[in-house]
Amino acid sequence: MQEVTNREILEELKKIQQKLEALSEPKGLSTPGKILALIFGFAVFGPLLGYLASIIINLLS
Repeated sequence: MQEVTNREILEELKKIQQKLEALSEPKGLSTPGKILALIFGFAVFGPLLGYLASIIINLLS
């Protein structure tokens, strides 16, 4: 009887451990975070690359 109880407790502890491991897994950016990163990238790096391209074109001509 006690052995059965111990097995049930062990199974419940394993389930709890699996849930805790699932919660502690690293997660990526959320969809709004990805959209903001994309907008930020176009807003900052787009003009910067355009500016650098214009400098290079002026130097070559």
